[in-house]
Amino acid sequence: MRKALLILINISCCLLGSVYAQQKQQTLSSSPDKFAIGVFWPPVWEFSNEEQYKWIGEANIDFVENVKNAKMFSEEHNMHLLALAAKYGFKVTVADPRIFGTDAEIAEAVATYKNHKALEGYYIKDEPDSTEFPWASTIYKKLIALDPVHVPHVNLFPNFVIPSYETNHVERWVNLVGADKLKYLTFDQYPFMANGRIRPTYYENLDIIRRVGLKYKVRTAAYLQSVGIIDAYKRPSESELRFNIYSALAYGIKRPVWFTYWTPTNAGKEIFTDAIIDPYGRKTDLYEPFQKLNKEVKQISEILFNSEALEVYHVGADSAIAIQSLPVDFVIQPTSNADDLIITKFLHKNGDQYIMMVNKSLTVAKTLSFKILDSGVKQLTSLTVKDQSLKKEGLSIDKQRTFSLNLLPGEGRMLLLGR
Repeated sequence: MRKALLILINISCCLLGSVYAQQKQQTLSSSPDKFAIGVFWPPVWEFSNEEQYKWIGEANIDFVENVKNAKMFSEEHNMHLLALAAKYGFKVTVADPRIFGTDAEIAEAVATYKNHKALEGYYIKDEPDSTEFPWASTIYKKLIALDPVHVPHVNLFPNFVIPSYETNHVERWVNLVGADKLKYLTFDQYPFMANGRIRPTYYENLDIIRRVGLKYKVRTAAYLQSVGIIDAYKRPSESELRFNIYSALAYGIKRPVWFTYWTPTNAGKEIFTDAIIDPYGRKTDLYEPFQKLNKEVKQISEILFNSEALEVYHVGADSAIAIQSLPVDFVIQPTSNADDLIITKFLHKNGDQYIMMVNKSLTVAKTLSFKILDSGVKQLTSLTVKDQSLKKEGLSIDKQRTFSLNLLPGEGRMLLLGR
């Protein structure tokens, strides 16, 4: 009876598309081949309904990751989530126990989902340790052989968990799967610690993933912090959400995933603060800034997806591990070394060069002044998001070759170098 009811629900979800849903479905394409924003931990089963999935779509989310711990692990569960997601214009990574079974069971699972228009990929393992790499990579390759389009989900630990991290963990994973088969090199870390500080290894982890991604020509993905855990991580503010995504983008991340969207409960010893949606299915104060920020970032997503972060530097007094100071001969220099910034040089596949500036202050909006050192740069175009749409504005450069930018706390800005 329950299965029959779920099938009827699925059919109705697909048939009762609104105008909103039809508009969203126009962008329901294969997200491995474009910039995409995801969320980890969907609404629990009791709240897997029209209202909640409409809110996800309205929050400018491209995919939801269903994982084993969310306890929606059956085909019936997954088909229901896929139907809801299809209606509201995003996708789902399914979690199905057959993925861990025999070759026949894996093939059966893939055949069940692979042609569904709302499929994002298949959950394998979150944070495997190195001893789990052989079986996880084997499943990954089997899934790719059966379905070369969608994304198998394996997410790596950060470096403070694993010794000899870059070579023994990250590069080992790439080589076990094969760089030609790996859809994304994905890892997690959460910067905003309970003591109010940013984790000292935050940038080091991002740079390791950036370097390995460039070395093996693999796109990179990272988890972002949208929730707190008592005695471990603080609940982020609006400006901290902004900084988290822009700092990740500055290191070349092409697939940011927010942890978490729904507020987990019964998560063992970990006690979570309210995330974007609370445990009772209500929007929290973070929903609107989260919604706005995702839409804002999408305005520059094509450029980010098709560009490589070749050089990443820091300005200011930050003592974080493994950051590189801006060279004195870099194309653009801040007029004050006291400003806390990330400055990245991007190269687009069409040959265009971009500079991204990120204000590292989490509390202060700043008007920042810069000087252009490279005489070959004739003009600068700022890619500014205003009223949720992208504006390309030529910057005013004075006779001393200086210009200024206004940046909110944690905000990033892309500049196109005109030669």
